[in-house]
Amino acid sequence: MNGKTHLAIGALLGGAYSFIHAPGSQLDTLACFVAVGGFSALAADLDGPSMLTRKLSKLSRFLHSSSIVIGLSALLILGFLYFTQEQFRPPWLWQAVGGATILTLLGLLVSRGFWRDALVSVAGIILGFYGYTEGWYWLMGLGLFVVIAPWLSHRGMTHTIWVVPIWGWIGLGLEAQLSIDGLGVLAMLAYLSHIVTDMYTPAGVKFLYPLMKKKFRLRSK
Repeated sequence: MNGKTHLAIGALLGGAYSFIHAPGSQLDTLACFVAVGGFSALAADLDGPSMLTRKLSKLSRFLHSSSIVIGLSALLILGFLYFTQEQFRPPWLWQAVGGATILTLLGLLVSRGFWRDALVSVAGIILGFYGYTEGWYWLMGLGLFVVIAPWLSHRGMTHTIWVVPIWGWIGLGLEAQLSIDGLGVLAMLAYLSHIVTDMYTPAGVKFLYPLMKKKFRLRSK
């Protein structure tokens, strides 16, 4: 199931839940329900390329290519100066060579996916640190989720029933933070919607992993 479908389902859940749970609420409350529903419905796909990481994927490609170009260019320039200019013997020369070599190897040996996952984790660290400074435990939990999720196998642990209550706890924290009742339940429902809709795909979902490695699939008539 593609990201646009997950987003649409989550946003619709958010809007419907807002009208049922908080009828007559203001526009900003409705927008909050829609945003939480949409984000929750996409969150499970942080374990791989997704709508949430599309911008970071572009940045990761740039960093991947730049590390090779900058690293090799630095090595060529340093080598040229070393062998053509006898007076070029600065005390930091070998540190610079080592840094340029590491940068080049990162570009040659590390995949673009690694760069993307690392950038997602950095975003999670920032979220977690901000949550720590503010004493917002739910944001710390969200940051930890964002840090760990990219390194998990696709449609693995993030697509299991065990994560749903954890995501609900994060939603409840946001609910208390914003004083908007119902966000915690909505977060769980929207997250669960992602797992259920992925069950309609041929790949299925390991719903009870790691207790069971069976892939659960649903058939539409």
